[in-house]
Amino acid sequence: MKFIKNILFLFALACPVFAFSQARLVFGGDAYIVISNSAFLVIGNSNANAITQIAAGDGRIISEAEGNKVRWMVSNATGAYTVPFYENGEAVEIPVTATITGAGTAGATNRIDFSTYDGGSDNATYMPSGVTNMGNVTVPAANNSLQVTDRFWVLDANHATRPAVNISFTYIDAENAAPNTLAEANLRAQRWNTTVGDWDGFLFPPIGTANTVTNVVSGAIAPAADFFGAWTLVDFLTPLPIELLSNTATCDGSNVVIEWSTASETNNNFFTIEKSTDGINFIAIGTVSGAGTSSSTLNYSFTDNNTLAGTIYYRLRQTNYDGNSATFNILTSENCATTSFVNINAFNNQNGNISIVIDDEINAVYTATLFDAIGKKISSTELKTAKGNNQFNIDITNINSGIYFISIDNGKEKTTKKIFVMN
Repeated sequence: MKFIKNILFLFALACPVFAFSQARLVFGGDAYIVISNSAFLVIGNSNANAITQIAAGDGRIISEAEGNKVRWMVSNATGAYTVPFYENGEAVEIPVTATITGAGTAGATNRIDFSTYDGGSDNATYMPSGVTNMGNVTVPAANNSLQVTDRFWVLDANHATRPAVNISFTYIDAENAAPNTLAEANLRAQRWNTTVGDWDGFLFPPIGTANTVTNVVSGAIAPAADFFGAWTLVDFLTPLPIELLSNTATCDGSNVVIEWSTASETNNNFFTIEKSTDGINFIAIGTVSGAGTSSSTLNYSFTDNNTLAGTIYYRLRQTNYDGNSATFNILTSENCATTSFVNINAFNNQNGNISIVIDDEINAVYTATLFDAIGKKISSTELKTAKGNNQFNIDITNINSGIYFISIDNGKEKTTKKIFVMN
């Protein structure tokens, strides 16, 4: 049996793009395959039994790196596809099963790549390719790794239309242990949305059910549109922080109204509104109670009646019941102590443009600047208004899908809007 083990190991490394279309990989006893050096083992048979264990627990595949993959050429087949992964250091079986319930696009090269690997308690130091944070796009500096198991799974389908799947993940107790603060019974599967660059807890909240006896989170149902590659297991009571849809500061006469909307909240105790005259030193000027846990869109507002002429800075801080807090982006408000009659709005009109509507009291010149989610400038456009209602369109057909911010500024009035782009 040792000789067979070595033959399989060399096949995985030396022949990463070769496979027999009707071959099967059958494990008996303690046979195993080690995949390393970003190699991949190709399963050219699209049938769900193309990897088979003669008896429960027979055989295993050791991967333990994102690039060490089992490439299963599933085409448009359906069924329960199980890869018998194994964590050699812990001597634990960690199979993953992707049950394809809705076929993807047919094609001999259409496949699902399977890999899994672990790291330390700070998941942010070994995130899969394309994953940029362990918080969310609104608070990219946030790191909720202590509420996340110390392992990632990558199930990457290359179909034009991906399959619909129901995934089961096997986890390891040691990878949930301290300093992690998660509750094992609360583990759910959460996936990274590469389109919006976020864990996307509102549109696709943590799902599945944890069995603490078998160490399996099952029932992670992902329709084709939600079957993205990178997955992890998270305590659903403290998932990656609140999803902030909008956050603005606008003049209302001589007052400043701070308004914000959340798409979802988890254990959210309260918000603190902070104010500054220099953008560096902030003081708290009020609090607003949070909703605890919610998956509905909620709108909040706070009015600052003590404003001054010139630029005033505001920021929002959110605090959980456990005392942990996160601070959101800084807002500015200018010259609210003087009367203004300008109304500015911006939105994605779903026709390949950002529409900007400015209801102005005079002829004026504005600058509309588009930024990506991390603050990188994408474009800048000059807008000339006449007295009354003005509408402008900015082409966004050539930018990637994701979350953007557009700032409209004439030197006195400034508005920033969050824009979702799906190209």
